[in-house]
Amino acid sequence: MELYIKSIEDPNFDSNQLQVDEDIQLLLLQIETLLFTSPGDVLGKDTFGLSLEDLIYTFQYNDDMLKGVIDTAIARYIPLSSKFPVSVVVEFMEQADRNIVYVDISIDNKYGIGLYI
Repeated sequence: MELYIKSIEDPNFDSNQLQVDEDIQLLLLQIETLLFTSPGDVLGKDTFGLSLEDLIYTFQYNDDMLKGVIDTAIARYIPLSSKFPVSVVVEFMEQADRNIVYVDISIDNKYGIGLYI
């Protein structure tokens, strides 16, 4: 069981939910926490978290390398990910104003998290 920590701005926010106890919901919550936590923010776990913007804008990573970093972090910090197939797709795209990165994480081919950075 984990506390329900979704923000009111989240499109899937449920004001009546206080805890998360289904495995898929827990896994989604844990992946979101990993993605949006910077290393050093968790006391006692200095390496927990991914600073995706920092990784992207250092210009040292391509899409395959960034996918590897995300896959490794999920496997290392989220044991529940071994219960369901988790796939990560990273795609760098050129836009008129700036380049963006699309990160798509799908779980069991049914649930997903998508990010534009």
